[in-house]
Formats: sequence, C-alpha cells, structure tokens
Amino acid sequence: MRFLLIFLLLSSLNLHAQSISGRVMDADGPLEFASVRLFDSKDSTVVAGIYTNQDGTFKLRAINNGNYFLKISFTNFSSFTLNPLLFEDGQSRDLGIVKLEISESLQLDDIVATGSLDVLKAGIDKKIYNVQDDIAVRGGTVNDVLNNIPSIDIDQNGNISLRGDGNVTILIDGRPSGLVLGDGQNLLDALPANSIQRIEVVTNPSAKYDPDGTSGIINIVMKKNKLKGFNGIVSSTLGGVSFTSGQQFEANVALSYRNERFNLYTNYSYNQFRGFRNYLSTLEREVVSDSTIVLEQDRIGTDFKEGNTFVLGTDYFINNNHTIGFSGTFINGFRERTGDLSNQLFDGNKAIVDRWDRLSRDPRRNKNLDLNLNYGWKLKESKGELSVVAYQSIGEKAIEGFYIENYLSANGSPTSQQPLYQQLRNDQVSSLTTAQIDFSYILKEINARIETGSKAILNSEILSTSSQTLDTLSGQYLEDTVANFDYQYNGAIYSAYGIFGQEIGNFKYQIGLRGEFAQQDPVLIGDSNNYTNTYRNVFPSGHLKYKFNDKTELGLSYSKRINRPRARQLNPFTSYADPFNLRSGNPNLEPEYIDSYDFSYSYTSKKLIATFSMFHRRTRDVINRVKFYRENNTAIVTYGNIDNSESTGSELVLIYKPFKWWKNTISFNGNYIVYTNSDPETDWNNSGVNWGFKYIGSADFWDKTATVQINASYRAPRISPQGIVQPRTGIDISFEKRLLNKKLSIGTRVTDIFDTRGFDLELIQEGVRQVSQYKWLTRRFFITASFKFGKYESSKKLKPTSQGGMGL
Repeated sequence: MRFLLIFLLLSSLNLHAQSISGRVMDADGPLEFASVRLFDSKDSTVVAGIYTNQDGTFKLRAINNGNYFLKISFTNFSSFTLNPLLFEDGQSRDLGIVKLEISESLQLDDIVATGSLDVLKAGIDKKIYNVQDDIAVRGGTVNDVLNNIPSIDIDQNGNISLRGDGNVTILIDGRPSGLVLGDGQNLLDALPANSIQRIEVVTNPSAKYDPDGTSGIINIVMKKNKLKGFNGIVSSTLGGVSFTSGQQFEANVALSYRNERFNLYTNYSYNQFRGFRNYLSTLEREVVSDSTIVLEQDRIGTDFKEGNTFVLGTDYFINNNHTIGFSGTFINGFRERTGDLSNQLFDGNKAIVDRWDRLSRDPRRNKNLDLNLNYGWKLKESKGELSVVAYQSIGEKAIEGFYIENYLSANGSPTSQQPLYQQLRNDQVSSLTTAQIDFSYILKEINARIETGSKAILNSEILSTSSQTLDTLSGQYLEDTVANFDYQYNGAIYSAYGIFGQEIGNFKYQIGLRGEFAQQDPVLIGDSNNYTNTYRNVFPSGHLKYKFNDKTELGLSYSKRINRPRARQLNPFTSYADPFNLRSGNPNLEPEYIDSYDFSYSYTSKKLIATFSMFHRRTRDVINRVKFYRENNTAIVTYGNIDNSESTGSELVLIYKPFKWWKNTISFNGNYIVYTNSDPETDWNNSGVNWGFKYIGSADFWDKTATVQINASYRAPRISPQGIVQPRTGIDISFEKRLLNKKLSIGTRVTDIFDTRGFDLELIQEGVRQVSQYKWLTRRFFITASFKFGKYESSKKLKPTSQGGMGL
C-alpha cells in the first residue's frame, strides 16, 4: 500500500507539465511499438523518445520551452514528421490519430539495424526482441533464434528454459500449438528461423494469458507481410563440416499478395541435417561399505533429420473495422538416430565383470497440422476491439526402435551367448482444440482500458507401444507382454479473466484476475486404477509502472501461476528401450503453484538501452525429473514432486551503440535457488547459484551494405535437485553482404568456432555418483543466400487525421 501511495505522489508532480500525445495507426488498426522521437531544431539531437503502447497511443512529457520537430516511424512504413513544433509556457498538444502508410523504399534509420538483436519495448508485462534481421541464424531454426535471446537456454534435447527454469510455456502467435506440447519442443526445429518476426518474453504474465509455466511465457510471432501487391523472398543455406560430412541444407520460399480486400500468403521450407550424437558415462555405486562397482558406457552415434513445412493463410477485410482470417501450417518430418553403445562393468578391483555392446537404430516420423480461424472487430473511434479465435492442432507420431545386443568376454571377443534382437514401435495421435473470445474497451475520459475474455482448451492423446524379441529357436519375433501398453490422456481447461488498467500522469497500473477449472484423465488401458485430477483455481496479477521521464521507468509486478503435469509425465508405463536406463511417468504428480515477483528498471537514450530486473519465485510441489538407482545396476528416470523451491535473481540487458555502425548487446542472468524436500528416503535438497552471460556484437560497413556479427555465450554450472549441470560456452561469427539495392543478400557463418558446446551432467545420490557427457555436431560452416522481389504499391503523401485533437 505504501508503494502505491508513493507512486501516486510521484506521478502528481508532472501532471501539469508540457506534453505532446497522439495515436499511431495504419489501415488495419493501432501500431504498437512505433518509434516517436522529439528533436531539437538547432542541432537535430534527440531530446526525448518513446514507443507507442498496445493501442497505438503515446505521450511525451516534461518538455521544456523551445523549438523542436517530431518524427514518428515504424518498420516498412513511411515516416511522419511535424516541423516546426513550438512549445511555450503551459502548452500541450494532442495530435489525434496519425496514420502511417506502407512505404516502397524502407528508410534504414527507422528500422532495426541489419544483423542486430534489438529490444523494441519493455512493456507493462513483456519484453519484445526483434529477430527478423539477425544474420547469426540464417539457415537455422526457431531453436537457434531462441538461443540468442537473453535469459533463454536450450539443452541437447531441445528443452527450453527461461531464467534457468525449464517450466516455461511456449506459444506461437499467442496460442498454444501441437508443436510445443509434451515432447513437442523438438518439433520447433521444423520452423525456419527466417519465418520469425519477433520473440516476446513475458516473465510475469497478466491475467489475460494462460497461467501455465513457472518462469513465464515465450511467444514466437511469425512474419506476416503487410506490403501491398505481389511480394516474395527466396533463400537457401548450405552448411557442413566439410563437403563430405556433417551436411546441412535449407531452402525457403515465401510469397504474398495483398490488395484492398484480401491478403494471401504462403511459405514452404525444406531442411536436412546430418550429424553425430556421442555419449560417455561413468556410474559408480557402493554395493557394500568398502566396495564399489563401476559401469562405463560409451556411445558413438549418427543423427539425420529431414523436414517439410508448408504455411498457407488469408485475411479478408470486410471493411475497415471487420476482418476474417484463416491459416494452416503443415509439418512433415523424419529423424533417424543410430548408436553403438559399449558397456563395461567393473568390480571394486577394476576387473571387468561383464561386457556387452548394444546397436540401435531409431527412425521416427511425425506429421502435424495447425488450423486457425479468427475474426476481429475494431470498434468505431478506436475505442476497443473484439477478437474471436478457433484453433485446431492434429499430430501423428510414429517411433520405431531396432536393437541388437552382443555379449562379449573380458577381452572383447564374442561369447557363446546368443545375441538379443529387439524391436519396438510407438504410435501416438494427439489433438488440441482451443476456442477463445477477447474484448477490450478504452475509457478515454479516464485514460483507462478494460479487457475481458474466456477460453476453452481440450487436449487428447492416444499412445500405443509394442515390443518384440526374437526367439532364436523359432526365428520369430514374440511379443514382450511386460513392455506393451496402450495409454490415453484427456485434458480440459475452462477459464475466464478480467483486467483493468489506467494511466495517471506518469503512473500506470494494471490489475487482473483469472479463474479456471481444469481436469486431467490419464488412463493406462487395462489398469483399473483411477488417476483423474481436478483443479479449481484463481490467479491474480498486478503490474505497476512509473515513468520519471522519457528515458527512465520503474516497474513492479506480481502473478500467481501453475505448472500442470503433461501427458507424458503422467504415463505410468515403464519403457525398457534401454534396459539399464529405464523411463517412466508418475500418474500421482501434483501441479506446481508459483508466486512470482518482479521489479524492473529501464533506461533509454540515443546510444544506450538498459533494462534491469530483480525477481523472486516461490514454488511448492516442484515438478522435477529425478533418477533412482536400483540394486541390479539399472536406473529409472521418472518425475516427482519436491516440497518447494525458492529462487531469487536478477537480469540485465544492455544495448550500447557507440557509433551508428557498431552495436553491442550484453545480457546477464543469475539466480540463487534452494530446493527443499522433507522425504527422508530421497536426497533432493540442494542449493546454489546459476548464472549465464551472452554477447552479440555487430558492425555495419561499406555504406551499411555489409555486416559482421559475433555471438558469444557462457552458461555457468547449473544446480538441479540431484546434481550439477556443468558449464557450457560457444562462439559464432557471421558475415553478410547486400547487393542489388539490398534485394540480394549473400553471407557466411561459422557456429561454435572452438567446438566447445556440449552437455555435461553430474548426478549425486547417497552411495551413487554418475558423470555423463553428451556431444553432438555443433561446429559448422554455412553459406547463405536470399533474394527479395515484389511489386510494391507507391506510398502516398502522409496526412494525419484529426479526431478530437488539433489539425495539422
């Protein structure tokens, strides 16, 4: 309460200062994150600057007397300039609605510099990173894009973490997708990097968003061309370790056509990847107080991936206020991994007790179709908007496994024991249905905004697994009944929310409440146990912001969140694909509940953008992957609830541009975490500091027709409930040259120059210590090329319209 009173007192100090305000729009509606800059007429220096809000509004305050000029700009649009602009004592101006139109020629000063990673805006509940011109990910995938974002990390399996926490919700264009549910994070590799416009990071989401995810939400916003006429881009990438090994190929074609009534767009991409996947593990276990056994495993394997992605969409503009849109995304992917796993078991005297090799081949195929239908209605006089969205995602996945186990003597020669031949098949069909309605209304009289809406999410999965072992006597494969199962999962979430936000002088606040009913039904066919879980919850959120001036802003936020167990985490069946490393779900998992607090500070000047955050998260019933070691030298990986965790940390992002041609982005994220568990039979109590650092430096030269960029990252040792993830580091370098009036781009890049990226893990339990090393192909050389073409509609001279403000 004291904090709120202080904010209100501070905001009252500037209520009567000189200001200029307005609302920036295009033909489709408000333009969020348009740049508004005020210049001194004497020397053209920037006096103040701001980005427009979600509804396109802006307000520059505390303007001294003098002569100025104002410039409003947005990517791909003609800039608006008001010159001259005179301020005298007590004078304020309202420009009303300023409309921007698509420009045929893009002005470099008004867009993100090619090869840069830019913070567009630290909004009241999110940060926006523009990544569409990041040359370090040419020919890469969405995972490569995310790996360059501050505070985001991706491990060797494609699992994504935010601020060191892997429980994060991934959205595509603001909606959940079958590509990112359950094991779906890996399917993000099917989306090419050049199809991404920006990444939105929401660490403390408002009540408008689903409350899932401990650390917050990452929203991947896809490109959608607004240029009129026919436009297109063709790109291709070729990479590899050499001309004969580790090849990677990517090709992409994007086309669009837009007129006054229709916007039609399509995109096709193909990618192919060849690499390796090696693994080394040493497991030490006490069998008696003075004796240990050691299991050493060494795998050499290959990895092949191939994918096709097709996108088709259209928008129909009924009139200026009503729009209907439809889009579909189809992905067809194939991946095959092979491995030669050598196993050696030693006794306490380091003598070989047992030895065997396991050959594996794991082909998998996946298909996914996402369909989206939406309707938008913009109220007259830009007072609000109604949005209705229906979304359907259907996925099919087929995974096969072929294994041969050869038994060897101590010296490595074959024994008389017959080899083991085993084959497995896993078929999965999933469906995700979402329907939601959102309404917002602007109360101009009190400078406030209300939002409300409701949503329904229906999720289902059907999984069938079979295993067969060769009978050497009959020569036939026989069913392994202990390893065969059918599993079905059904989930439903129904929710509604309400939000009220207001701006009073330099002070902004937003409060919200979301209520939901959720039910999960994991069913193992043939198992008579009932594992139905039902939850009823209320999730409050609150955000406060105070703007001292146009350069400095403080913020404080809170949200309550939940992390529900996913279908695969609830599946009680045990997988025997690797007899010494079993995998199983836990149908008794409880959801996590999180209280999240965030304090932020931002500073913006002509050469420096700085954002600093301090955060605290308290989580109860923490869901975590845990590993149990058994007396027969096998281990099982499953999921469990830990009593609670406390995480306190900070995040710093600096974008410094000492010269027009040189930009530097430096980010740091660190936290101290404590895991607490009261179960005496488990040793899941741990604590420590996690931190990471990223640097991106880009330089433009040859009249801004060429760019060189360096990406470097370091991830310090990370604490988990059962051990430590060892440090990770890597350096990439990229170069791009733009020709033919910047329509043709040719570039090269080298990833992981020093071949240091990998994943090392140390797990420690009472009487057990395991050290594992994972290494895959990370050092590659790439050649990239892209060509833009199109027929652009000539831009007309810009004329702002006046509605309730002064005419220009």
